[in-house]
Amino acid sequence: MTAYFGDRITRHRLVSYVAAGCLIIILIVVGLYVKGGSLAASGGAARAKSSGPGVPGICGYPILKSPYNYDGAAGAYASGTAGLPTYGRSGSDFPHDTAGVVLPAGTHSYPSYQLKPNTVYYLLPGLHTGSFMADENDSFVGGLARDHVATVLSGNYSGLEWAIDSDSSDGDEAGVLIEYLTIEKYQPNANAAAVNQDSNTGWTIQYNTITLNVPGAGVILGADNLLKDNCLTLNGQYGFQSEATDSWGVDALTGGPYNITVKDNEISYNDTCDFEGLLKNPAIGWSSHNPVPSRYRNSRCGAVVPDGNQGGFKLWRTDGATIVGNNIHNNWGPGGWADTDNANTTYRRNTISNNDGPAIIEEISYNFMIADNYLADNGWAEGVSNPEFPVPAIYISESGSDTRFGGVPGCPEASCSDQSSYRDQSVISDNMMLNNSGNVFLWQSANRFCSDGSDGVCTLVRGSKGAFTLTGCKANLATATINKDNYIGNETGQPSRDWWDGCLWRTENVAIAHNTIDFNPARVANCNRSVWPDCGAGGIFSDYGSIPPYTSAGIAVQLTFFQNDRWSDNTYNGPSTFYAWNQGNGKSPLNWIYWSGNPSKGDQCTSPGNLASGGCTGPFGQDSGSTYNAGSL
Repeated sequence: MTAYFGDRITRHRLVSYVAAGCLIIILIVVGLYVKGGSLAASGGAARAKSSGPGVPGICGYPILKSPYNYDGAAGAYASGTAGLPTYGRSGSDFPHDTAGVVLPAGTHSYPSYQLKPNTVYYLLPGLHTGSFMADENDSFVGGLARDHVATVLSGNYSGLEWAIDSDSSDGDEAGVLIEYLTIEKYQPNANAAAVNQDSNTGWTIQYNTITLNVPGAGVILGADNLLKDNCLTLNGQYGFQSEATDSWGVDALTGGPYNITVKDNEISYNDTCDFEGLLKNPAIGWSSHNPVPSRYRNSRCGAVVPDGNQGGFKLWRTDGATIVGNNIHNNWGPGGWADTDNANTTYRRNTISNNDGPAIIEEISYNFMIADNYLADNGWAEGVSNPEFPVPAIYISESGSDTRFGGVPGCPEASCSDQSSYRDQSVISDNMMLNNSGNVFLWQSANRFCSDGSDGVCTLVRGSKGAFTLTGCKANLATATINKDNYIGNETGQPSRDWWDGCLWRTENVAIAHNTIDFNPARVANCNRSVWPDCGAGGIFSDYGSIPPYTSAGIAVQLTFFQNDRWSDNTYNGPSTFYAWNQGNGKSPLNWIYWSGNPSKGDQCTSPGNLASGGCTGPFGQDSGSTYNAGSL
């Protein structure tokens, strides 16, 4: 992982229009009860207002209310006992479980030897303090008594790092289900989580409120995990992240978890510990500005070292992840971020709004679709704190679909068979973008390549001679060159291969089509030329490389003109601008004529004058069939 946008970018405010009332609803109306202000689902709570069309709120809404209402004695119970989950037969609530146990409220922790596999554990309504080491196919279920006393599982900030996990020394504990609980006040470390820290496989996490866990995340998702209809809010780092933290559930292609589904959740107000760090922009008086308002900071965060990992959620080396129908808003950082060798990722029908960073980031990853999403008011703080680098709603960094080396395949695991793949073309289509910091930006760093020393991973492309590797790239890049007639790498080295392209994560074969971009600078805080010059921009560019062999404008030209990245049939309402070719292009921002004009009238930015001055107007031949209404808003 590296910080995005080349330089670290940062963020500020809590946007008030569109989702202004959501946190008030979450903190107050949801129900602060059960011994000392626990955040739990209340049947009488008002519904959190949707930030966009078609995606409801979850936090505080009755969908989180348990249908089970038993509030009697603890101990083993028979299926069919009134008010308790049924189990053990077809048509029951938990047909694969064979036993049921009622657990009392109070302070109790349950190591793995105290729990049995294939068991429904019903946690009585009230406050439970402690941790669980789940066994295979266990179910942990909360209840609701007197229509307002829910089940709260709390760490009580007593040093407990996780709420429900497994005993990793016993191996993968698959098939666990967690529902109708409020899980709060655990203290997972940075890049860890309160739920499923060991990335066990086949877990289902649904109808829960997971909140106030610091400094880490709420949930970690392993292979074949389903995260559905949860409220993930006010956690220290992320709402969730997906990664393989143990040896099981590892995809043969990416080396991480596979077949992950994240559906119909509300993910809000995460990164309360501010892993992004303090912000600055002297023009608006920011020198050491904490983007998290004081009322949302958690005193239990401790000494957090900012590292660029934060926001609504993060995907690491996943294969076949589907993010659909979620309401992702007001996170301090990006809404969602796929970082490092993810493949075959789908984002559909999400509402992503009011996040301090971009709505969606795809970084050094492959094969994605971003379609039918509503993206509003994202990126304002990270934009104004990095005012001369475009901060868009959708940021693609060294990512796309390979065609040079035979394509990165679909997910090879059996359970991934219904997950979509975009091996020939990655698609950004039919999205509504409203008053974001920018629109769509494609970036490829000339200094980001396999063996560059920034991390221990390599590209996923293969070719006829197998995978590219860290050792192979390190040994052969000294000989790598590019053919400047067609900007395809030459075959060099031992064995003879196109090391130039094979060692790069490339932003290639990305189609941006049929999107609507509404941009009114008067509606975006600090959006003006003196404070934030690139507000409202999109485009495509790279930098001049400084590490051999990528030490010229070659990557900028290759990216901009030769990697089949195409805008078409979009609608722009308002004065969006465009950046192209080189990060320091003195002709940017470009107007519509140069952005969309026929590139045959230009020289593809390779003339001696272009290279000497660092400036190129193009034209760049983009947005064929698109409509540009600069003054319509």
